[in-house]
Amino acid sequence: DEERGHGKEILEFAMKNHYKVVLEPLDAPQAEWNTPADVWQNILALEENNTQNLLRIASAADQCGQYGVKAFLDPFHVEQIEAEDKVGGILAKVRGASDTLLWEIDHLLGQEAEAEGHH
Repeated sequence: DEERGHGKEILEFAMKNHYKVVLEPLDAPQAEWNTPADVWQNILALEENNTQNLLRIASAADQCGQYGVKAFLDPFHVEQIEAEDKVGGILAKVRGASDTLLWEIDHLLGQEAEAEGHH
């Protein structure tokens, strides 16, 4: 839901500023993995892809002199860097982790999600 909300904010910004918007269908996300580390590696790759997409938009805005777009995207970019760091840290813990440690990580992430309101 968080990424959907970000997409909605970016779409509303673009429409408000009369930028051409082309929405294309997305592929279904991966739904099966072999290990917990595979899950987190996939999540990290998705976060890195989101960051690269934001950087491409910012670069295009810079080339067109649209500095307001870059300013609008800056908080999203900062959040993406934080997300990559967080997921990378989790991935490092999950690789080779015992079942007990995996349970603890899952439990802590669940508590964090509840505190943020992401049930």
